[in-house]
Amino acid sequence: MATDKKSTSKSSKSKEKVEDKGVTRAEAEKAAQTSKAAAPASKAKAKPKAASAKQTTKPEGASAKKPKKAAVAPTRNRLVSKCHYEKNYEPQWHVVDAKGVVLGRLSSQIAKVLMGKHRPQFTRGADCGDFVVVINAEKVKLTGKKLTNKWYHYHTHHMGGIKSFTPSDLFEKHPERVIERAVYGMLPKGHLGRQWYKRLRVYAGPEHPHKAQQPKLMTAAQDR
Repeated sequence: MATDKKSTSKSSKSKEKVEDKGVTRAEAEKAAQTSKAAAPASKAKAKPKAASAKQTTKPEGASAKKPKKAAVAPTRNRLVSKCHYEKNYEPQWHVVDAKGVVLGRLSSQIAKVLMGKHRPQFTRGADCGDFVVVINAEKVKLTGKKLTNKWYHYHTHHMGGIKSFTPSDLFEKHPERVIERAVYGMLPKGHLGRQWYKRLRVYAGPEHPHKAQQPKLMTAAQDR
């Protein structure tokens, strides 16, 4: 009963307010509905204005979408050198005659020059090597019975793709590859090792096309 009295009292008060203003209840409800319908339309019209204002503030040539950041690999397990070495030297060129020189002694000497161990400023992790040109690779010397008993192997990564051959087979087709394989085995396996190996030039005959670089003659270690 108390609630019914409160509701009737509220409705009577609202009627009195409307009648005081000289507006009927139906007209007041219509006015309220029209005001509610007009409010979202005004908000929708205001949004494009804000967007246009933002576009005017952007500089010319700027794209609407933000550029995506490049993916960066984690550096937790990566070896990063924090030492910076100044490259205050120029690689020199050396020429070696492989005629009658033992393959192992020649290859070890070439590997040292490629890595730069003959220089006083040699630093591990820094590229301070020189170029080496080898001539008369077909006349290099192999001790013992290595010419026929030594075997080279490589695989083609297919089923039954193992390939084997001896130094005598290489001398018939590609004699310069005997020295290249020996030097490659004496260089470290890494990005620096690959860079040093690219500075090796091996030729089967006595002539080479690097005379413009004026290579210095390097004496190879003879067999003791």
